[in-house]
Amino acid sequence: MGLQGERTAKWYRRASEVLVNGVSSQFRYWSDDDTLVIDHGEGGHVVDMDGNRYIDYQLGFGPIILGHGDETVASAVAEAAAAGTTFAMTQRREVEAAEKVMEALAWADVMRFTNTGTEATMHALRLARGLTGRDLVVKFEGAYHGVHDYVMFSTASAPPGELGPRDQPKPVLSSKGIPAAIQDYIRVVPFNDLPLLEALLDSEGERVAALMVEPMMGNAFGFMPDEGYIEALRSLCDRHGALLVFDEVKTGFRMAVGGAYEVFGVAPDIGTYAKAIANGFPAAAIATRGQVAGGWRSGGIAQAGTYSGNGVGVAAAKATVERLLTGEPLARVEKVGKALMEGLGRILADHGVEGEVTGHPSMFSIFLGEGEAREFRDTARHDAKLYEDLCMRMIRRGVMPCPDALEPWFVCAAHTDEDVAKTLEVFEKSLGEALEAR
Repeated sequence: MGLQGERTAKWYRRASEVLVNGVSSQFRYWSDDDTLVIDHGEGGHVVDMDGNRYIDYQLGFGPIILGHGDETVASAVAEAAAAGTTFAMTQRREVEAAEKVMEALAWADVMRFTNTGTEATMHALRLARGLTGRDLVVKFEGAYHGVHDYVMFSTASAPPGELGPRDQPKPVLSSKGIPAAIQDYIRVVPFNDLPLLEALLDSEGERVAALMVEPMMGNAFGFMPDEGYIEALRSLCDRHGALLVFDEVKTGFRMAVGGAYEVFGVAPDIGTYAKAIANGFPAAAIATRGQVAGGWRSGGIAQAGTYSGNGVGVAAAKATVERLLTGEPLARVEKVGKALMEGLGRILADHGVEGEVTGHPSMFSIFLGEGEAREFRDTARHDAKLYEDLCMRMIRRGVMPCPDALEPWFVCAAHTDEDVAKTLEVFEKSLGEALEAR
């Protein structure tokens, strides 16, 4: 039996008549019987078309940091929408929002707005190539940096067994329709393996424009960097004249209001931000330091977007970042996230299940497998069938993580202690049932 109730199933059939698979993003499609249609969100919950209420740990794949329908953000957006949203020139709200973003990102000097994480990472790589005059980009296995052609290699959708020998990893295409020649410009290495990265840069460093990294693996179990790893990336980029690009589309304004710089104390040359920057509204930013922005100032490196800095997006960003700068929302997120991580780990141990809770209190995952997991190749040991069965049982009980364990659980400031208690109760019941059903 699928997840859809009678009204949700009718709405899904209606959606399928006008939207391919009934969705506008393939990640939202689970199956014809399990793909839900949501009526609305409230705080840390979502409600489907049958009125079924779920504690939401997907949070739109991470953007919702304050909670669905946050009144402060909604009020700012309504005011901006009534004042006209898109102009062929800079607008007041854009400036005000940029000032707040720069206040939060203590490492950066200047920035520009765009609309999505994909746009932000695309422009970041073009900027790095234009400034360095080099073509190669280094990324890490399992990392997802959006859907533009240059980064759709060895993402979390790649089968770990197809990545090639560890000491000679190969870029694995994650989509049809990408010219094979683009592979020549991409190099991939396992995350948290410093010797392999050093060897690559010693061999081809003079051709590398940028090293793009998620400071924690946002689409691969929330794997955290080893101690000193981020510092080593900074040092290697400096040594070889490459630019260090932090993809903080997921971690930015979520791990900390100042992002990875606040957590690890390492500044990138370029940082990309989206998702939690505007609590679910389409807004993104590309921040730079030093002379990097000169590539845009002097011309010759294209960056544009009709809706970049639009009134609704930047109003949401200003309101969201202002709230985050108070410290209260992320303190709440950390409290709830820690309670969940500790409780989930304890339940796994009580049931004798090999595994661990990986990641950060604001976004974490559950790895079901033996041994320590530190990078994407380790995911081959994860029991994906058990995890999916467990999650589907949880969803039927009103608690909704993503059934794909590569995608983290996300926590927002509207999640409550009661949500934590119910989640742990439902997790334990669902785990017991899933183990018995094996």
